[in-house]
Amino acid sequence: MTAGPDNPMRDPRRVADRLAALPETSMRAAVLAGILGTLDAEDAAWMLDVLATSGRSGGPPFDLALLAALEMVELGRLDYPLVRAIFETADRLNLEGCKELLYTPSLDPTSTEESGRPRPLVPGTKPLTLGERKSLARGWKRDVLEKLLVDPSQDVIALLLDNPRVTEDDVLRIATSRRASADALLLVLAHRRWKTRPRVRRALLLNPRVPEAVAVRLVGLLPSQEVAELSRDPQLPLRVIGALRRRLSLPT
Repeated sequence: MTAGPDNPMRDPRRVADRLAALPETSMRAAVLAGILGTLDAEDAAWMLDVLATSGRSGGPPFDLALLAALEMVELGRLDYPLVRAIFETADRLNLEGCKELLYTPSLDPTSTEESGRPRPLVPGTKPLTLGERKSLARGWKRDVLEKLLVDPSQDVIALLLDNPRVTEDDVLRIATSRRASADALLLVLAHRRWKTRPRVRRALLLNPRVPEAVAVRLVGLLPSQEVAELSRDPQLPLRVIGALRRRLSLPT
């Protein structure tokens, strides 16, 4: 379905207001995907570019709209042909905010076979099967939970993130780990409880194991006081530094 010229959903401010009125990010992401599905590729590209650019400058309702756009992309709520059409249009129109939202390279996931093999909690002890480690990840023993934070299995990490006994400091150990797989780090970013924590977001952005395109999107979620500091970090990829500097140039 193509939007007509009088479609109010072509207006980014109206869209942002509509999304902000919804109670949860997941609902906003679903509604935004539905709205984009009614627009042609050019209108959709401009819409996402405005939401991204205005959202990074901070303040309602565009801050919530940006969070919705991020979740929409991470959860794959848009069909690939539509994503490709919007991205190609944004590239033609030089809409960098839209391109940064949509671009996602192929990931190099940890081998399922390797991560599922038995492994000991402590070197030299009896190896535990994946099922045994998953059972322990649901438990309450602090010393065991701490050892599982470096487990290579995404299934184990997912259970740890859901465990109410796991703390933010525990999650930061996962988010800062240079041994964690990209997919395990994306589990942290997608988790309802942890994705809103500023320290976790910053740790993920700084972790070189996080895909560069995801790090670029995280720039829009940083507290403004951190943007200038990180824009001078020579260890960050050039595309991430570019996104940080573009955000610095936005009006406050």
